Amino acid sequence: MGFLALIGSALLFVTFALTVLFILVAISSRLAMLTLLIVPIMAVIVLPGTSLAFLSYRHFLFADGLVPVNNFHILLTIWSTLIGIIIYTEFLTWYLKTGKRKRTEEQKTESPKSIIGKLLDKV
Repeated sequence: MGFLALIGSALLFVTFALTVLFILVAISSRLAMLTLLIVPIMAVIVLPGTSLAFLSYRHFLFADGLVPVNNFHILLTIWSTLIGIIIYTEFLTWYLKTGKRKRTEEQKTESPKSIIGKLLDKV
């Protein structure tokens, strides 16, 4: 039963992560963040007994039985990883937009003579 629970948990977490990543790429990073938070919360609200039993299922123990690893710990790891990816993409998008805006402003301020002068200096 333990192996089947591990496989079922892994499939559920992979499906959840791929769904969030698909929403991140195809739709919006804000919707991906909202999905990341709403789906587990709604699962606990709609099916509290089943969700809590699933999240508290212990897979294995570390440090001679002192540190249990539950599905909740795996969910927290997936959350932190996906939040990091979402924040990184937001920062990267902002940075690229800012750089593009600066380049277009610099190109608008340059006169045609200075551009031709730069080309002649390179030759």
